[in-house]
Amino acid sequence: MGKLAVIVLEHLKLLLRPIIINAFVYFDSEKRVRHENWGDDINYYFLREIIERPMVLLNRTSLAFRLNLRNYLVIGSTIDMICMSNTEVWGAGIIDGSKPLRIKPRKVYAVRGPLTREKLLAEGVECPEIYGDPALLIPLYYQPNKQKYYKYGIISHVSNQTTVSNLRLNGKCISECANIRIINLGQYTHWYDIIDQVCECETILSSSLHGLIIAEAYHVPNVWIEFGKPLIGGHFKFHDFFMSIHCDREKPVAIRGIEIPLDAINEERTRWRQGSIDLRSLLDACPFKLKEPVYL
Repeated sequence: MGKLAVIVLEHLKLLLRPIIINAFVYFDSEKRVRHENWGDDINYYFLREIIERPMVLLNRTSLAFRLNLRNYLVIGSTIDMICMSNTEVWGAGIIDGSKPLRIKPRKVYAVRGPLTREKLLAEGVECPEIYGDPALLIPLYYQPNKQKYYKYGIISHVSNQTTVSNLRLNGKCISECANIRIINLGQYTHWYDIIDQVCECETILSSSLHGLIIAEAYHVPNVWIEFGKPLIGGHFKFHDFFMSIHCDREKPVAIRGIEIPLDAINEERTRWRQGSIDLRSLLDACPFKLKEPVYL
């Protein structure tokens, strides 16, 4: 075999070698992604569309898991939850800054925000000052043409979904309010559907971090809300993200009963300002080749 042929063969092998993504994405008995949490699921759906090489999930490749092959944490608060000794980080965050890391990542290219970076540095992990949840990149590849049909879109964390269905506005069940859309991150047909629904709303109210992230990504005004007790890790991941876009917020609007506190919601809405972040730095930091953005 000639030298050129060897080079071509090695190049083909590199192109075909899959990128292994480590994420909370699970499949049903028919080998389809279970639509449980859109914010986790886009590790499969979105990354599969933009990564040049084939992509596989770590939890779907038992051999890669047993051999501890290089894998990547990308979207989600996963560094302190599913990191392995051969894990590399591009964009992921920490969910709880008060606890020590069980396992430290091998290499970090970018993280969700400055609080995650601060925690990693304190744990002795080198971390560049490059921020951004990679879900913010979705508008570079997908731009829906949607009109505004709803005044409010309500997105809950998957753990709050039952609570949302019981909410009332001025004594009326929100499912009967024509100007309100309930966006369920566990119920969608195509992963684009959630984005389309967000873009059809004038304002997003969300207790889900990725509900807020997608609203910011598509320049939809949004209000951080909270039902009852804080989620796991408290407010750490929210402030981590808000600081990455230079628009931190003091606290969420609390919804303690079943009535939506519309006055508090609208007051917080007036404080909203579009965040800003350098997505080019995030793109350039990616450790694997991505397809060229369509709308950059």
